[in-house]
Amino acid sequence: MKINPIYVVMVLGLLIVVPFTRQLQQRPTSFYGIAENQDLDLSLEHPVLVQNIAVKEGQAVEVGQLLAVLERKEIPFQEASLEQDRKQFLARKDELLARQTSKRKELEEEKAETLFQIENELKLLRTEQARNTTLLQDLKSTEGLTPAAVVNPEIEALEAERATLDDKYQILQQNLNREVQAELQLLATQLQQVTIDRQEIDRQSAELELRAPVSGVIGKVNFIAGEQVGSRETILNIYQRHPNQVTTYIPEGQLTDLPLGARLTISSLQTPDYQLQGTIISLGNKIRELPVRMRRDPAVQAWGREVLLEIIADNQLIQGERVLVEQITE
Repeated sequence: MKINPIYVVMVLGLLIVVPFTRQLQQRPTSFYGIAENQDLDLSLEHPVLVQNIAVKEGQAVEVGQLLAVLERKEIPFQEASLEQDRKQFLARKDELLARQTSKRKELEEEKAETLFQIENELKLLRTEQARNTTLLQDLKSTEGLTPAAVVNPEIEALEAERATLDDKYQILQQNLNREVQAELQLLATQLQQVTIDRQEIDRQSAELELRAPVSGVIGKVNFIAGEQVGSRETILNIYQRHPNQVTTYIPEGQLTDLPLGARLTISSLQTPDYQLQGTIISLGNKIRELPVRMRRDPAVQAWGREVLLEIIADNQLIQGERVLVEQITE
């Protein structure tokens, strides 16, 4: 029986291609990324005058290091104005409390005086009533009649006034307390606002000593001592020596189901043996054209989904370095 050599070649080809295809299916899906942090542009919300620049371009700095001393001439006036407002509000508070105490005393004295007058009038009226009753009794006795009880409406009115005296002055005290408390509450709100404004002034004053928010290298210094800086103008910028983020694009059709928090392997193209892990912290919501540096073939257009990875800050990569991002697919 003769064996067709074509069949032999086809079988051998399959034996070679099938394992090779399986290997391709298991190899990492890889794409390029850029390890880079944006420069930090340092500016303030308000115009300032530069008193001193304490660093030079290219100088390495540590977090918290003094970079520049700035000045805002209006801050001392704002502080003085707030302090004056605070003293006025406190003086008004003391005045209200003193007035409340004085008015309470006046009400208590007025109540005591009113009660004294009522008691005196009642005493006089009762004395007069008793004398009239005696005279009436003597008159009726001589006529052989039984004397009727004498009712004095003035005495009844004074006794009713005395019975309600405590309630009357208690209401006056309550009204006084409500009025004073309302004014005190308004003053408390005004004092609180002064405190908030002062804290904001203190924060702005602290910003006049411009300090490094991160450890890194000074990039561009845009001003010198004596120059005026406009609102939100960049005074200087700083960049970190090593990036802690990697931007990459996952090509269409590859790993489109990666969730936030997924981990990918990042390798240095300069030192392929150096690898570290990156965690996805942001996923783009649309497909974009890949930047040239992230294409496999710079001459061929490609599209993908932008992905931002976070890596440890203590790494060997340099800012702007091109890296390889990999993920094993099942």
